[in-house]
Amino acid sequence: MGRKASYQCPHCKSGMIARSSREVHALLRDIFLQCSNYQCGFSAGGILEITHEISPSARPNLDIQLQTIKELTARKAANDEDNHESHCP
Repeated sequence: MGRKASYQCPHCKSGMIARSSREVHALLRDIFLQCSNYQCGFSAGGILEITHEISPSARPNLDIQLQTIKELTARKAANDEDNHESHCP
């Protein structure tokens, strides 16, 4: 079984509980959180997004196209190099 994501209340620093979530699309969820400290009472909403893959699926969904860490790193390095050259006299 996997680990659950943990969030910390920005006010009292207690743990927050994910009360519910709603799928926006396959890679994006709205998440609703509540502080576990009843004296604090803070609740909030947020977004959980899958942005890139670390390890490819053995059963891929062909409708889902994510960049890998390697691709993101290579693209950033290429962009950094291009930006540097374009700003040099």
